[in-house]
Amino acid sequence: MPQLDALRTFAVLLVVIYHWFPTDRGFNYYVPNGTIGVMIFFVISGFLITRILLDNRNRWLDGRVSLGETYRKFFIRRALRIFPLYYLVISLVWALIPEATDVDQHPLYYYLYGYNILLHKTGNWSDLLSPFWTLGVEEQLYLVWPWIVFLTPRASLQWVITGMVVLGIAFRGFGYLTGDLDGVLTPANVDSFGLGALWAWLIVDKPQWIPFFLGKLTFFTIIAFLAFIGFQFLPNDHFLVVLFQRFVISVVSLFLVVQASIGFRGLTGAVFNNAALQYIGRISYGIYVFHMIVPGYLVPLAIRIMNRFITLPPFGFWTHRLFSFSVLFVLASASWFLFEKPINELKRYFSYKTT
Repeated sequence: MPQLDALRTFAVLLVVIYHWFPTDRGFNYYVPNGTIGVMIFFVISGFLITRILLDNRNRWLDGRVSLGETYRKFFIRRALRIFPLYYLVISLVWALIPEATDVDQHPLYYYLYGYNILLHKTGNWSDLLSPFWTLGVEEQLYLVWPWIVFLTPRASLQWVITGMVVLGIAFRGFGYLTGDLDGVLTPANVDSFGLGALWAWLIVDKPQWIPFFLGKLTFFTIIAFLAFIGFQFLPNDHFLVVLFQRFVISVVSLFLVVQASIGFRGLTGAVFNNAALQYIGRISYGIYVFHMIVPGYLVPLAIRIMNRFITLPPFGFWTHRLFSFSVLFVLASASWFLFEKPINELKRYFSYKTT
């Protein structure tokens, strides 16, 4: 499903825009770009991970593989994709610029994928590694969700998925009542994963329902989009915004994930089939992990090095951002080809098909 890579590109660029541009004007004034980007990633993850789990659940139920072996391979494959770069970046930041993060005071929260819990406690969004809260949410779900999928009876899984959606909204309501508006704890985000899981469940378990679902999805996407527009006229701490903005963004994200997994056609298909966009999507993990480090630390270092050989004119705002993105693109590409991809290829030793 290569168009999902293009969708990842839009998601990660929205996150970069949110962090690289002022929040009170311009690109970020009317639209919560960071939230949109993160919700797209969560819906994609919910879909892809659940589809993998459902396929392997069926193989286990058919007696072709043991449950323990299935989970072991799932976790190892996820670890090979996520752990190496995550731990490398955390360790480098801790060693080289510990003043920019809380990792020096609370290393276990970072190294045990519990940073979202620490951020919930401290509210320190100035931490250089603050975007890593989303990685904590995903990893915590990877520990629990496989067992739920494997052990829930087939006839009941749809109700579990529905419960996830309700839980996410309800937990944000609880957060509103207790003064927690950040929503970085895992339960506050499970509705996005649940919507992605719903599409995976339909593909694997109920393909006969897909035409009906697609017809209804378009209608609900329009309603969700209109609700999202309405929320932009309310303050960010409004009860309706806290409870439902992420949900309506996730519904629109689900529409995009569904269409990208099927394959957009026409002009939209041409955009999502663009090789450059799909490439950026493939290296989006590196872009996400490095994007906070590049403009404030790597770019000044690069400018100092280049000034030893040639005298550069002072960088204006846009020049700095364009140069920063060039550095980020090169760094993420190098990370993919020299570090991530070689490790990722070790997955062949843990193939689901060999058991």
